[in-house]
Amino acid sequence: MRAIPWVAAMLIVEIVTLSHPSTSNAFAPPDFDVAKALLDNGVDVSTIPALLDYALATGTNACKTACTSLRDLFGSKILTQNTSAYDAFTGSYWSQQQTSVDPYCIFTPTAAQDVSILVLIARLTQCPFAVKSGGHAAFAGASSIDDGITVSFESMKKIELSEDKRIASIEPGNTWFDVYHALEPDNLAVIGGRVAAIGVGGLTLGGGISFYSSQYGFACDNVASFEVVTAAGAIITASPTSHADLYWSLRGGGNNFGIVTRFNLQMIPQGLMWGGSRLHTEAQSPAVIDAFYNLGVSSPNDIAAAQILSFVYVQNTKLASADLQYAKPIANASIFSEYLAIPTTSDTTSVRTLANLTMDFNNKNPNGLRETYWTATFRLDKDLTGFIKDVFFEEVLSVADADALVPAITLQVITVPMLRNFAKHGGNALGLSEEDGPLLLIDSNSMWANEADDERILKFHRKIIERSVEEAKKRGLFVDYIYMNYASQFQDVMPSYGAKNYARLKGVARKYDPHGVFQVLQPGYFKLDGVSSRYTE
Repeated sequence: MRAIPWVAAMLIVEIVTLSHPSTSNAFAPPDFDVAKALLDNGVDVSTIPALLDYALATGTNACKTACTSLRDLFGSKILTQNTSAYDAFTGSYWSQQQTSVDPYCIFTPTAAQDVSILVLIARLTQCPFAVKSGGHAAFAGASSIDDGITVSFESMKKIELSEDKRIASIEPGNTWFDVYHALEPDNLAVIGGRVAAIGVGGLTLGGGISFYSSQYGFACDNVASFEVVTAAGAIITASPTSHADLYWSLRGGGNNFGIVTRFNLQMIPQGLMWGGSRLHTEAQSPAVIDAFYNLGVSSPNDIAAAQILSFVYVQNTKLASADLQYAKPIANASIFSEYLAIPTTSDTTSVRTLANLTMDFNNKNPNGLRETYWTATFRLDKDLTGFIKDVFFEEVLSVADADALVPAITLQVITVPMLRNFAKHGGNALGLSEEDGPLLLIDSNSMWANEADDERILKFHRKIIERSVEEAKKRGLFVDYIYMNYASQFQDVMPSYGAKNYARLKGVARKYDPHGVFQVLQPGYFKLDGVSSRYTE
């Protein structure tokens, strides 16, 4: 394509923008000028050689221009291909699928203003991008992008406490271990993830189940405010009193509305706690399911208790693993009496710090293997739980010979106290209420070694979900809710929040991002309408 002079290119953008009357709002007025927005950020596009004679194109040419421009502006904050720093970064992802993705360049901003400039340059060049907080997603493209710009928050790791120690201001480059370890000396914590290496960003925007969720709700329910970079490059605060519609949308709505550069999280008092894993043989499964169900139902009696039950197939052996947690430094609390009466083959429970417990979980989720997660939600029912366990052990035989395979069906309860907390601060976007609970949340998951096994392992997990959903519908127990943080790339998350919430989310996106920057130029993860094929600017 012949290069178009910069002035002409800007005129084309203005004409196209004017042809979209829906863009007439405060965040993208009809005469929105990307070059002026950059100038307001201290960037004069006429001084950037790569932009002076740029053809409005897509693909590699666009991203070569974008990456060269960012390198001219930010120097060492840009990592380029065929360098050791680039290779170290792409190899650092949790899942092997994500490590296989090769961005055109990697941008490591240090401030929200850097992110604002990135968004605007991406719009000018139409170069797609992805954003990485912890990089703990299971599928390629979630927080990485082929031939585009991967934005890594590895240099944005500030953790600051308010003077009254009620709010922790946390940048998205932090993992949950970073956060918990930093707050430990003050006997404080926030509501966040349960695996040490998971990032603050993705988990919180997708909901975020915590050891303390029966007490306080999901992570998204405990965000006091978000610092957000919008599609127009504006840096705004979303809270219950400022851009409240955006605040609501970010509580479960994922990456569809802007790039969050700071999470201001409400703190809770927290010292030592109790937790660990208890491993059981297959013969104990009926008793374990009874304990799981009864604890889920009785959760309102002691909201300090939490549980995760997994059925695992390892070396032709069927096992049940019960991960139990108690928010107080009390071993073997009476709420767990039914579990504690079941014989075990191993027991790692002890009184420990929150950070230490997340490391225990992290050891069960090593880097470097291929990964998949699939999820579904049902009304909590003991017989259905047993049915799902049986389906898992039936279907796993079809893939049991895959190299380094560790398959599991992981079960949790979204308790009534959790759901009650969903209503805090105007409610979240997930579409669930106290009256829906308690709910059974399943996570069908595997780790394995070889790409050649991908198709059959994905088919195995799809079959588990399909059979479980079919049975739940027969029993009147199906709930149309897909938890984003456990969803596969083949599951449509956003419509599962209910027609009213889905429509509201789409309306908020149109308000703050009328050109669909975060729908099209940031195509990874779970979009409002799936992955769009055309950028509308």
